[in-house]
Amino acid sequence: MNFNQIINKLQESRQVFHSEDDLKFAMAWVIKELYPSYHVRLEKPININMITNTLTEVIARAPIDIVVLDPIFKNAYPIEIKYKTKKAAFESNGESFSLANHGANDGGRYSFRKDIYRIENVNFENYIVNQGFVFILTNDKGYYENNVNVKNSLDSNFSFHHGAVLLGDYIGWNYDKLPKGKYNFGDEQHINPYLKKHWTSHKEYIYKLELKRNYLVEWNAYSHFKLDRAKSLDFRYCLIEVGR
Repeated sequence: MNFNQIINKLQESRQVFHSEDDLKFAMAWVIKELYPSYHVRLEKPININMITNTLTEVIARAPIDIVVLDPIFKNAYPIEIKYKTKKAAFESNGESFSLANHGANDGGRYSFRKDIYRIENVNFENYIVNQGFVFILTNDKGYYENNVNVKNSLDSNFSFHHGAVLLGDYIGWNYDKLPKGKYNFGDEQHINPYLKKHWTSHKEYIYKLELKRNYLVEWNAYSHFKLDRAKSLDFRYCLIEVGR
């Protein structure tokens, strides 16, 4: 499946989206137009074997954003999508847009790596997965310009700025700057039951995300808007093709 062709066609019809769901639906529509014989599924629940930071094996059930099924050759193409925005209000082609401020770039960076991990490991009954994709679209420069690899920040090991290489080896969260003895990080070394659990030590942030290979990150221009008072708004996208 040619995902660059999908992006080009999507750009022709939509320059901006109200939400991540809006983006998913628009992309699914384009895929169906380009590949009319394929079946397209949104938010398909799937079980994936995951390993936690304490090396516990669990089965995590969560939906894949878009799954494209080729009924003839029995190929499946899983796609994970992220739409991360900073607050902005403007008009495009006579339509008003009021974008939310998502923030939390540290969690966003971890989740991006987790999406790649999930695409690497997802399987479907009666279908072969040889190729999948992770796509993120954003107007937040913090993702594509900010190299947190060189900073002593919590998410310094998850940077996916332009030109970054996502290493297969998982290093994890960087707790160097956090106060010692204040948090429970879920690593079994903290036996004090009164320690506050750090937010990275539970829910969807507890997984050891070893990737099967390294990935080069490249960001590309998607759309540009001129706003009032000589201000502008740019959207860029990053596409990771996951081979199997």
